[in-house]
Amino acid sequence: MAAPDLERLLAELLEPDSDVIRRIRQLAAVLLRRRLLGRWKRLDPALRQRLPTLLAEALERETEHTVTVALAQLGALVLRRGGLSAWGPLGTWVQEAARDPQPPRQEAALLVLSAALEAAPQVLAPHGPALAALCRGALAPGVPPGPTAYSLQALGGLGAMLGDTHTELLRSLLPDILTALKKLLDADEERGTEALEVLDEFLEADPATVTPHLRPLLDLCLQVAGDECRGDTVRVRALATVTFLAQKRPKALLRGGLLGQVVDALAVGLPPEKLLQQLLPLLEQVLGSPRAGARKGGLLALGALAGGCGEPLRRRYLEAALGALRGGLGDPESSVRGAAACALRSLAECLQPGAGALAQQLLPGALAPLRGDPPARGRGRAWYLLEALLEAGGEGGGPWVPAVLETILGVLGGAGPPRELELALSALHTLASVAGEQLPPHAGPILRALSPLVRPGPPETRPLRLQALGVLGALGRPVAGEGLVAALELALAEQRDDDDGDDEGRRVTLVLAGAVSEALGEGTGRLLPHIVPVLLRGLRRPPTPAAAEAPDSVEVGGAYAAATQDACEALGEVAENSGSAFLPYMEPSLEAVLELLQLPGAELRRAAYETLGSLVLVLGAAPPPRDGQAPPLLERALGALVGGARRDPALGGARGAVGALGRVLQGPALPPALLPPIGRLLVDVIHGKIACLEAAADDVADDDAEQAEAVWELRELAGEGLVVLGGAGGGAFAHLFGELLPRLLAGLSRRRSVGERSWSAAMLAELGGALGGAVTPFLPRLGPALAAAASRDPDPEVRSNALCAIGRLAEAAGPALGPAWPGRAVLTQALTREGPGRARDNAVGALVRHQGALPAELVVPLVLGALPLSQDLEEERAAYGYLVGVHGSEPPRLRQHAAELPRACGGVVGSGRLPPELEAGLVQLLRDVWGSCPTAFGGGLAQLPPGDAARLRQALGVADAPGTC
Repeated sequence: MAAPDLERLLAELLEPDSDVIRRIRQLAAVLLRRRLLGRWKRLDPALRQRLPTLLAEALERETEHTVTVALAQLGALVLRRGGLSAWGPLGTWVQEAARDPQPPRQEAALLVLSAALEAAPQVLAPHGPALAALCRGALAPGVPPGPTAYSLQALGGLGAMLGDTHTELLRSLLPDILTALKKLLDADEERGTEALEVLDEFLEADPATVTPHLRPLLDLCLQVAGDECRGDTVRVRALATVTFLAQKRPKALLRGGLLGQVVDALAVGLPPEKLLQQLLPLLEQVLGSPRAGARKGGLLALGALAGGCGEPLRRRYLEAALGALRGGLGDPESSVRGAAACALRSLAECLQPGAGALAQQLLPGALAPLRGDPPARGRGRAWYLLEALLEAGGEGGGPWVPAVLETILGVLGGAGPPRELELALSALHTLASVAGEQLPPHAGPILRALSPLVRPGPPETRPLRLQALGVLGALGRPVAGEGLVAALELALAEQRDDDDGDDEGRRVTLVLAGAVSEALGEGTGRLLPHIVPVLLRGLRRPPTPAAAEAPDSVEVGGAYAAATQDACEALGEVAENSGSAFLPYMEPSLEAVLELLQLPGAELRRAAYETLGSLVLVLGAAPPPRDGQAPPLLERALGALVGGARRDPALGGARGAVGALGRVLQGPALPPALLPPIGRLLVDVIHGKIACLEAAADDVADDDAEQAEAVWELRELAGEGLVVLGGAGGGAFAHLFGELLPRLLAGLSRRRSVGERSWSAAMLAELGGALGGAVTPFLPRLGPALAAAASRDPDPEVRSNALCAIGRLAEAAGPALGPAWPGRAVLTQALTREGPGRARDNAVGALVRHQGALPAELVVPLVLGALPLSQDLEEERAAYGYLVGVHGSEPPRLRQHAAELPRACGGVVGSGRLPPELEAGLVQLLRDVWGSCPTAFGGGLAQLPPGDAARLRQALGVADAPGTC
């Protein structure tokens, strides 16, 4: 830039005040900033030295806000290009003016500071604490909205700059920030809306900073969101901050008992449909706002709808939701793209397959910003967006795996800053989770990129080394090969001499131990002497409180609970995978798990029960003692599971125990003497006679839908366990079925809910079918109740389950099925009245299960008339198996229906849904009938669509067949 031009622009900055001159000054500042971009080093040194002083003078005299903004941006550019040494006079002016009680000077100084923090955060990083103190002064009572707003904006930049390096400092600022936000929102709602960004910045930089202040933060945001006197934009923006908080600190909300407060604020007592009707028009308006902060808030609020409104959102507003996500993911502002990625992660599951298609469409564009050297402020949001797209795309993102992998490995192989490597490793971990099966061909480049990162090094490289080891664990043996064992040995070496161990190091070791045990099976035995001590250290009880502390102050939540649950999961996984090799370590492992059952914290106990189930599976698979008695450790572990399910006061704990028992029953056969207590427990669960269900029943004032769902899940688990137990026990199980029968028959009453009627019918089908011939004495009571449900219940799912039960019980009773059994009349009626759907499909399955009780001349026409099935395709095996059986015993029977067979069977042949043996039998049946009755069969074939007819001809391997009918 020529010196006269610069001198002229600098002189214009100092022109006296008037409307025209103000516009000239603004234009001069803008032009000067543009001309300095990229030309700072070529500037005359004397002019470089004068510029900060002139800027300070111009700011001192300026009264027009737009000009001040332009001058602040120019000052930020000087700092970024010239560093602190070039900024000297201007920095001195900022420090002095920010403490000035005169609002215009203070506001201008804080505006300059906020612009500088946005443009050159690394330059100011060493002075972070001093700048925080400077900003805090503008949060005091009595300070006008202008300085307060820019102080909050500057503090947001400080939070992003300092991150987790100054957690305590940022925490100390939160009370003043919340007070100032409330004051600003009341005084200037528009500025207050923008200032809420400071909370997001603190959460993004270090979520731990807000943990001690969760309740006042929530109180502020929820009060604003629920205030109908405020504008829609600020209400949605406050709601978005709550959503972001819930995503960043969900466990803290649970521990603090604040989750219900958040959920209430999101739903405000409205059903999902009603909430969407109220909220979506507001979101549409906010998402079209010219302000990036408003668009970001709208997208975060959209993501919050996933929890309770996902299904109605998918059903009625799918295109609108996908359109909002598409717009947000393509927004020019990175903060808005980050919010859209956050919303996509929340909504992806309920918006499939549309969300997957959108992710695949946007993946190529998401890779471009990640190539080349990272900018000064890093590429955190760009990496976050990539991970969100990979998760949403799932396996459908496969075509982009090579390009994504090339981008990630390019960063890992470079000399980028540690933060960039961390983000790339996180993306590789996500890629392994969603597309792991496609990565083995790329094993060589992946391992070459990870190898330098996992080598032992100085302490400051440890976090990156642990993250890389964790990625190897996620990739597993198909990619890591023998390197997986080497990675575990490296992780164990770091843990071996550390009695306490840090949580992250132990977590990575546990992940690797699980992956290695899955790969080696019983071959893991040689590593168990090193693995088991790490596992058991992770199961230690929390420290006992000092004598002066209250007994209930023992910390069993937070980091301790999460780390212990990880250790429980890893112990169970390693034990099951290692099998008999784990038996020498069984006793100390069992003791450690049983200790955890005495702690408060339902989720912790649930994890312990699930691990206990894994230990029981290992013990049950061991060779039995010669005396035939159950091993003492097996009795003890199984007794703890049964007792825990019966006595645990929390639904979550009992659910873990009952679920573990279900897995045990599906494993190796237990000694018969151990089965009766399990059966008695499961029956008591269905009757509600265990501690947690009795407590739930006593709490009559609690209208908690989530709790009601948990109760039903627990009873369903008990039912599933009884089905397995009934199949193993047969007649010995009949007395338990007899005890349950009144409860299940009463559940079919029209006075009960649809869910209970449906479940009762399904349980009668499963449990009665598991009994086999022992069900016969119960048929006189079962027949009329099931016939009434199958014929007259208004809900199709209940009718469907009742029809299924009629068939399963007929199949179990076999020849003992008496003439009073209502199967023939009920099923004939159902096939006549029911339209295409699951009830009709189940009627077909039930009909063919009456084989031997009903004549083929009745069954075959009804079955062929109802084929092909439309919904419950699991019944295809029974239906087509019946036809193949009839053809084998009575070949002429199906020739009478030659014209119907192409329609009835053509859709399933070649579909891959039938077992190979059954499909071969069906193909042979069709060939035989075609060969015997070519005219009739050919006529039926001609009625099929051309593509289906060609596929059937190809499957049958014939083009024509001679013969007569």
